[in-house]
Amino acid sequence: MRVALLSDMHGNAVAFRAALADLEARGKPDLIVALGDVAQGGPQPRECVELLQELGCRCVYGNSDHFLVALDFGHEPINEQQLTTAHWSREQLGEEGLAFLRGFEPTVTVGRVLCCHATPTSIEDVVLPATDDIEPVGADAVAAGHVHQQWLRRFGRTLWFCVGAIGAAAHCDYALVDDETLAVEFRRIPFDVDELIDAVRRTDFPFFDRWVESWRT
Repeated sequence: MRVALLSDMHGNAVAFRAALADLEARGKPDLIVALGDVAQGGPQPRECVELLQELGCRCVYGNSDHFLVALDFGHEPINEQQLTTAHWSREQLGEEGLAFLRGFEPTVTVGRVLCCHATPTSIEDVVLPATDDIEPVGADAVAAGHVHQQWLRRFGRTLWFCVGAIGAAAHCDYALVDDETLAVEFRRIPFDVDELIDAVRRTDFPFFDRWVESWRT
């Protein structure tokens, strides 16, 4: 079965739509799984939630999803911009949108692949290719997001790969995997950053000038 793995939209619906258009152009997968961090941080949280609801796919709970639901950022430091944006995003989502995030699952298993946000037991631990103290996992493969990078390696008997982020840079990353053969395909495509900025100008998104600067550098 061909499975599309989408992660870390971070409230960027322009990038999310670009990823979905690329996926459609390549032929619809048998299944889509979202790996979390859907709405927080960007100017289009409601649109990202609506796109996921239209897909009707299974969704994994991420650390920034938890931040929006509980206003708890875990072990990561938080600044004024992140907190203000979170309150704004909660207003955009309303109770219905927040309830949708609360319904996300800790993990999703598809064939031989265990899908999670950061690790199968944590929504905030950082695992990178250089990590050497990973806890053994009783799965043939682990698919994760969280670190906004695309990479693949083995930890013991387990193939571990991160699918990248859709909404965190001037390109959107996602991955496809065959849940039986474990063949992984990484996708990276551009999206129109100017379209995103123009759409946000018409909103009351907080710290707009600072946010635009982050996209121009």
